[in-house]
Amino acid sequence: VSIPGTNIGTVSNMEGKFELEIPEDAKKLQVSYIGFDTQEISLSPGKTTFNIVMGENVKMLSEVVVVGYGTQKKVNLTGSVGIATAKEIESRPVTSATQALQGLVPGLKITTSSGQLEKDMSISVRGTGTIGSGSNSSPLILIDGMVGDINTVNPQDIENISVLKDAAASSIYGSRAPFGVILVTTKRGKEGKVSVNYNNSFRVSSPINMPKSMDSYSFAVMMNYADANQGVKGAYSDETMQKMIDFQNGKFTNGEVGLDAKSETAWQDRWTQGYANTDIWDAMYKDHVFSQEHNISVTGGSEKMSYYASFNYLDQGGLLNFGKENLQRFNTTAKINGTLTKWLKFNYSTRFTRNDICRPTSFTDS
Repeated sequence: VSIPGTNIGTVSNMEGKFELEIPEDAKKLQVSYIGFDTQEISLSPGKTTFNIVMGENVKMLSEVVVVGYGTQKKVNLTGSVGIATAKEIESRPVTSATQALQGLVPGLKITTSSGQLEKDMSISVRGTGTIGSGSNSSPLILIDGMVGDINTVNPQDIENISVLKDAAASSIYGSRAPFGVILVTTKRGKEGKVSVNYNNSFRVSSPINMPKSMDSYSFAVMMNYADANQGVKGAYSDETMQKMIDFQNGKFTNGEVGLDAKSETAWQDRWTQGYANTDIWDAMYKDHVFSQEHNISVTGGSEKMSYYASFNYLDQGGLLNFGKENLQRFNTTAKINGTLTKWLKFNYSTRFTRNDICRPTSFTDS
């Protein structure tokens, strides 16, 4: 309840009662409420009681609201929406759009079960699915209105990402959206002169929180105790364990033993015969690896026709110390948007992604 044209106003209680000091020159009283038509009541000296009936405004429910994932009518808009913008995503040195979302949207859980270069991270909006064994609790992902894989999108091509977190998303997107919806909007051409944008990223990665290996002799003792508990002979012989002690005491150098160093070394084909005091984690992984990423995009157009094209190249090194391990990714995107007539619009979008993975065959999933 307020006086039109002033900052004087108050809020009524549940019974509609209110107190308001009205200036002498005030002529009208304005009453408003969300979802109802605003009314103005004429004031007269000495009148303190008003009978006001608010009429529901049905048209407001049909108004179009501009939100992070496009346009939506108020009557269909879900309540819990998280938004990540291009500015937030572009500033992150990440290899995938999923990694770019980490920590940006409250309630969005992103996890990974492996450090493999090509391993996709899992996304969950409302916890783990409990429908049954093998059930998929991943949210529905729409890229420019079409179902797609968010990991195939170049993070630099993203305009914004909206996450619909509440169950009401199913009322809009159906039975495929009981675990939430992620709406990805990619960049498109803009009216104006041709604009070329290039950016790159150079980064160094290092393993952290690496386990500490016990010495070779303590490890052998532990394994032999484990074998004894199973009722089998210990994997490490007394001779091999004595060699471990001698190696640690400096009797052998460079893993050599006896007079014929060429025939017997600390690195044996069978792991139970090795005796060098090697830290397996330090030997297996590098201290640091180098990665680089390059992005270039071109955009422009006129009032009736616009275009956007981009190319992304990622070269990420792997941490394995033996053999070659790296990931090379190539992304290309092209979008053309045109207005042919007042009632006809043309939109063309294409996306190409290629991942080249290189690693020793013993570390593959197959």
